[in-house]
Amino acid sequence: MIPMTMPKKFTKENAHNFPISFILSTIYRQHTIYLKNTLKPYDVSVGEYPTIMKLFKEGKKTQHELAEAFHMTEGTIARTVRNLEDKNIITRKIDKNNRRQNFVYITEKGEKIASLIENFDSLWEEEVCGFLNKKQKNEIKEILYDITINSLNQNKK
Repeated sequence: MIPMTMPKKFTKENAHNFPISFILSTIYRQHTIYLKNTLKPYDVSVGEYPTIMKLFKEGKKTQHELAEAFHMTEGTIARTVRNLEDKNIITRKIDKNNRRQNFVYITEKGEKIASLIENFDSLWEEEVCGFLNKKQKNEIKEILYDITINSLNQNKK
């Protein structure tokens, strides 16, 4: 993979001249590259990562709930679920109360992988944000939370 080259004018002193979307996109892309390389030995793609972690942290979900959570189509989620099921990372079970609906669960293998992913993410965050103290990290996360909510609301208009 070719390393990303930053614009020459993107410096700490000039960062205010760049859109927030550029900065967030750069961070996201670098995290994606890290995850792609880190997850390769576990046969997990970057696209499957959010589904694994959601089920690991929150337990069973319907495919509809996953689609809503990730702002994706149910078809996209269905493909992800099928791929993860083929790898024995998740399993689907029919809802006893609604036979047209499946619940998606993480398997024991999936839990082991999710635990590793959680550790990898912590290491990445520490490497990238290690110069910040806990208060600064929390402030950034709160600001990014507000930006996230505003961006979701903007797209609903």
